[in-house]
Amino acid sequence: MDLLSLLGYAASILVALSLMMGSIVKLRVLNLIGALAFAVYGGLVGAYPVLAVNAFIVVVNLFYLSRLSRFEPAFELLEIEQLKSRYLHRFLDHHAQDIAHFFPCFERARLDLEGIRAVYILRDMIPVGLVVCRPIDDEVIIELDYVIPSHRDLRCARYFYREFSPCYAARGLKRFAAHAANAAHRRYLLRLGFTPDLARGEGFYQRAITPSALKAGA
Repeated sequence: MDLLSLLGYAASILVALSLMMGSIVKLRVLNLIGALAFAVYGGLVGAYPVLAVNAFIVVVNLFYLSRLSRFEPAFELLEIEQLKSRYLHRFLDHHAQDIAHFFPCFERARLDLEGIRAVYILRDMIPVGLVVCRPIDDEVIIELDYVIPSHRDLRCARYFYREFSPCYAARGLKRFAAHAANAAHRRYLLRLGFTPDLARGEGFYQRAITPSALKAGA
């Protein structure tokens, strides 16, 4: 197989992968790279319609990526006072399969635990995330930390941990504690600044509740 054929296959794979992305930014970046590879391929083999169409796609992706980079979403936390809220349970029902993948141990009964708190993460007033947590001794146990697939760019989670921490720090709590059931969740926690909790064993992670440090690392 010659280099031109490899370039064409690589471009095809990148375009196909871009369509599998839940994040619009990741979709456009991968699609941009794939279209650029196709444009080069079309120019090298003399397929000028392929070159023209993909050059246009590159320009379109650059335009929308530029717009996305200038747009700053508005985040807000909304604590759920009524844990029997119909909307809360509809949210859990709608995303049940995805939640079970990342949090197989989470059950609705966890909402009845003493001291439990449930918080929506709003992005432009749309509830895109849900965190369920409870303080025990000197730590906050993360029972659920879920963000819908289309908004998994870490910004929601970083906002939550930055903004929700001061109240717990003021009460003398020392750390967040979370358990990861799969590799994707482990990577997510590590990117948020969690570290392995060796005392608890494999799959357990912790992150210090220190407002100044959290803001610096967010």
